[in-house]
Amino acid sequence: MINPFSVKTPETLTSKDIATLFIDVFSDFPKVLEFNHTFIHGARGTGKSMMLRYLEPKVQLEAGKVQKYSDLEFFAIHIPIKTANYNLAELDRLTEAPYWIFAEHFFITLICSTILSKLNEIAPDNVNEEIKEFVQNVVELISWFGNESIENIESIEELEKIFLREKINIRRYLSLISFKKDNENYNGTIFDYEDFFVQFIKIVRELSFTPNGPVFLMVDDADNLSIRMQKILNNWVSYRTTNEICLKISTQKRYKTWRTSQDILIESPHDFTEIDINAIYTSKQNSSFYERIERIVEKRLEVAGINVSPHEFFPVDTRQKNSLDLIKEQIGADWDSGVKRVSNRKHDDITRYAVSEYMKQLESKKKSNLYSYAGFESLINISSGMIRYFLEPASRMFAELESRKKENITFIPCDLQDAIIKKWSEEYILIDFEKMKNDQTTRSHTEKTDKVDQLRNLIEALCTVFRIKLLSDDSERRFISFMLTKKPNSDLNDILDLAVEWGYLNISTISNKEGTGRNILYTLNRRLAPLFKLDPTGYAAHLSVTPEMLNIALLNPSQFVSERLRELKSINQQTLVQDTLDL
Repeated sequence: MINPFSVKTPETLTSKDIATLFIDVFSDFPKVLEFNHTFIHGARGTGKSMMLRYLEPKVQLEAGKVQKYSDLEFFAIHIPIKTANYNLAELDRLTEAPYWIFAEHFFITLICSTILSKLNEIAPDNVNEEIKEFVQNVVELISWFGNESIENIESIEELEKIFLREKINIRRYLSLISFKKDNENYNGTIFDYEDFFVQFIKIVRELSFTPNGPVFLMVDDADNLSIRMQKILNNWVSYRTTNEICLKISTQKRYKTWRTSQDILIESPHDFTEIDINAIYTSKQNSSFYERIERIVEKRLEVAGINVSPHEFFPVDTRQKNSLDLIKEQIGADWDSGVKRVSNRKHDDITRYAVSEYMKQLESKKKSNLYSYAGFESLINISSGMIRYFLEPASRMFAELESRKKENITFIPCDLQDAIIKKWSEEYILIDFEKMKNDQTTRSHTEKTDKVDQLRNLIEALCTVFRIKLLSDDSERRFISFMLTKKPNSDLNDILDLAVEWGYLNISTISNKEGTGRNILYTLNRRLAPLFKLDPTGYAAHLSVTPEMLNIALLNPSQFVSERLRELKSINQQTLVQDTLDL
């Protein structure tokens, strides 16, 4: 059988594949479709690339959104930074004005080549004369910028070769100056954004078969660009060219600068709008992620010919469910009798304490490892708002079951779900932290102490406190987030940024208790829940932590745990809870 949950990079998928598998998310992210510049932030696996590729003309046609390309409201061009060499080491030899001019020329050359390739894909067969006129107009434009020797060019393929040849000339020149102390004069063509590229886009838009609206230039994974290349991209954002070009820039929250090459700050919403996928999919106001995953799984099961619902395909552990149901009945009965009543609603008490009481029972019997994380909803919770974090373990489960020579797979057994998800959670610490330690970019930011080890200490310290609270008799037990009471120092901030970059923490803000401002709130990635035996179904409270306490956790997790728990005992629990967040 075809594994319905196999994870492939969007760049390798055909237009038909994307049209078939993609679930419309633009009701959650309407800014993506607006005619303006937009930054789209999200950790790896949140579906940014899939969303951008879905906007491409061929995909839109396959999905039945339009009957012909010219009916589209925009012309989306996907520019995947990871799969193209936009960061030439030789460019670093250039400084000041030569760099900014030449790097922008290089950037534009590659993008124009990509646009012409996409244009050739959608050009109909009966527009030869129009194509010839288009080619001549572009050739004339190129001649204005230093290349007057282009002759007998009539097709888009031949025009594309002009830009490919220019790319080779750029590389040859950069290679040449690498062996010399001083830069040689460059006598070739020089393209810029405002005078050349915008005019090039206008010529493209005049074609009868191209979409009516602006070009959506979708720069994917832009944080893989060098800082100076990011500044060039920021230059383009600062230009008011959205009638012709709307930049849709995706990042994995590692975008390093918001300044242009002239050191001018670009700002939201004046110059651009922003979307944080993680924040939207992990906020209490938005529960659509559950619906998105359900629709994705339904479609994938349907394509694989498996005619069951997602809940049937990923069943819960029946024995655990029955035990939890008994506990819920007892909590409800206690609430009705007034013996144990914390909140004003019975349902809230049941939701807040059922899993805690069950885990306490397992702990008392030394059987805490028997808690099962199987079940469709549990797997969604553990995915922490990241589509890939659902598909990846689901793919492993299917592959493992298939390897046992199972035919006509209609569900994944609970024990297999639980075993795979626990191992996958363990890898997040044991394997991924080793990747971080070996990552040269990470190591370059590490001075005398290893920031990766400190981050691991921080995660383990926090998770230990969360686990102890979950097994307590306190009124608030389900913690999976913490709020910083004030701004951290630079070292702590670097480690927290590293945690956000690698997806261990998600960052947002929350009103402080005085109502005078907002504090930073960090939420743990629930992929860690099985490893640390936490409740992944949500959380009802967050810890209020000082930067000084977190600095202790970086170096001595045990000290942090003992001091934090001692501090919690002396604080009225009502002041501990700033808000109720039910994800």
